Amino acid sequence: MSKKMFYSHCYQQTAWLPMHPFTHRLALGDLCQIRQGRFQPLLNIGDAHLVENLLVSREIPLDQSGWELSRGVQQLVCETQTEQGRESERHHWTKQVLEFAQAGDFIFHANAPKARLLLNWAQIRDDLTLKLTQLHYGFRQVYVITGVATADDWGLAVAGQADARLEMSAALCESNRFGLLSHNSARADRCIGIACYEKTNGQSAHFFKAKKLVMSDAMADRYLSQEIGR
Repeated sequence: MSKKMFYSHCYQQTAWLPMHPFTHRLALGDLCQIRQGRFQPLLNIGDAHLVENLLVSREIPLDQSGWELSRGVQQLVCETQTEQGRESERHHWTKQVLEFAQAGDFIFHANAPKARLLLNWAQIRDDLTLKLTQLHYGFRQVYVITGVATADDWGLAVAGQADARLEMSAALCESNRFGLLSHNSARADRCIGIACYEKTNGQSAHFFKAKKLVMSDAMADRYLSQEIGR
């Protein structure tokens, strides 16, 4: 998978996992399974009334510095052109050339990420696990979404080969390679050996945190005693 190193690096630096694809939505309390490497929602534990009301945090801004990620990427060129418009308006257009050392190297930026968290997971976990067991859900790969983060402006480029290049431009005066990558006006002018180049296009990127449902020994004993007592 071309994005494998990006996924790993993103989780290590931010503690959030990118949704695949980025624009696929998840909600707090979604019960999911992993199918072909993707999270597939089965139901929402709140909508299904399996537990008491879910306690959800307010929207929390995340530390911006953690969302500038790159590996093996060098900015070779950064040039800005300025044109004089009407009524003394100035229009800027900046071009940059990025070089990627190896296949799988990447650059990613998400601007102004924000998150909501499920606050009462510890209180509802055991009750939920028991009810889902009674509904005959298997627990090998079942997870509950306990955090969802979004970013409106974002961009990702991943190399498909060594010495890959991305020539791109954006309508702003900026030399920061991350800011240029995620700006809503950014465009790829030429790609050489690039496996993927994705950007906002008006759709938010989604990230998540999840807890795997694991039945504790005490819960397993309780469930077994209930089954035997029927």
